[in-house]
Amino acid sequence: MPRKKISEYRAKILIYEALGRTYEGLSVDLSSYDESAIRDLLSEAKKYVVKVDQAVKKRNQLNLVSLNLTPDAVTQELVRLADAGYQWGLIETFYPHEQSSERFVALERVADGINLNYSLKGGVEVENYSDQIQKHHIDTGKNSELDVEEDLRRALTTVTKLFDATYMTYLEINPLIVEGGVVVEVLDAAVEVDASAEFFVHDAWSSNDFRDPKRVLHESEKAVDELAASSPSSLSLKVLNQNGSLFLLLSGGGASVVIADEIANLGHHDDIANYGEYSGNPTEEETYLYTKQVVKLLLDSSSNKKILLIAGGVANFTDVAKTFKGIMRAIDDEKQELATQQVEVFVRRGGPNQKAGLLEMKDFLDRIGIKNSVNGPEMSLSDVVQRAVERITA
Repeated sequence: MPRKKISEYRAKILIYEALGRTYEGLSVDLSSYDESAIRDLLSEAKKYVVKVDQAVKKRNQLNLVSLNLTPDAVTQELVRLADAGYQWGLIETFYPHEQSSERFVALERVADGINLNYSLKGGVEVENYSDQIQKHHIDTGKNSELDVEEDLRRALTTVTKLFDATYMTYLEINPLIVEGGVVVEVLDAAVEVDASAEFFVHDAWSSNDFRDPKRVLHESEKAVDELAASSPSSLSLKVLNQNGSLFLLLSGGGASVVIADEIANLGHHDDIANYGEYSGNPTEEETYLYTKQVVKLLLDSSSNKKILLIAGGVANFTDVAKTFKGIMRAIDDEKQELATQQVEVFVRRGGPNQKAGLLEMKDFLDRIGIKNSVNGPEMSLSDVVQRAVERITA
């Protein structure tokens, strides 16, 4: 059974129709859309949401969802997503709501039926409440045993029938907005289908609705992919905003997520230019080549304020002094232009040879005239992010 992800646009059309309502979102082919035509469909009296519609996980952390936008901001956001290499976007009316109204719903086809998971707490933090998810195995189309409001029970029964009739293998709505016991909005939806059943679904969906997260790679991303292919270390780079202000040289997957989330929590996810990591004890040369790509992105940005944030947790194996040598070489190659653009560097790192590495990094940045703040693990990741963000807002 080949499972394929379909667009959120198609998924919501199906869900809303099943609930007896009309879905009003706009699907946009970012490679060939008419900006004026899109603009004519938007109302000055409304605010909007724009998101990538390509089955990309963790869209919020990757700065691929923007909320509460004016019509003019919508068109600007479409350009940004297209420049980032994505093909499919989605425009929806922004629906303000209380967090307490967010629910989590997931259906999954298993060998002996369908599993239904439901939680009163949904939204981006649902993983923090995994112990509160109600789990049920249900018979197709029958009321579940969930202790929920009658309107929600009917909606879940209807969606379960849709799930079965259209050969879905997985459906997640998060969040589902329930106000006063009534289902009012489906804010985010993800659906997988059995691709071999296309003939049987009577145009509910087709292979034209299949989506994957692939996009046209930026030249710096291609360079890092090629570098990673020849290295046992972990090297990844994703360009999020070519004209951002915060350029990240992150080491360690866990710390990378924490740093990106902290920037987003401070309301500055739009300022994140790139995301990725160098870890697994890369060589000095590999770190040098990786850093070259991040520095190139930084210098090409049109932002008036630019911060290079070199940060990570306390490494177990990665040699801090060795990787710092590679980073310093890359900075040294562009020291004059970095100084001209008044780039500031913030460092927070720990691990093997951290004392020597941090001292050398501090001396180097001072010597070439780059404003900096160099710290070891005595400073928390949250604190260094806070200081970096304060500099771009000063």
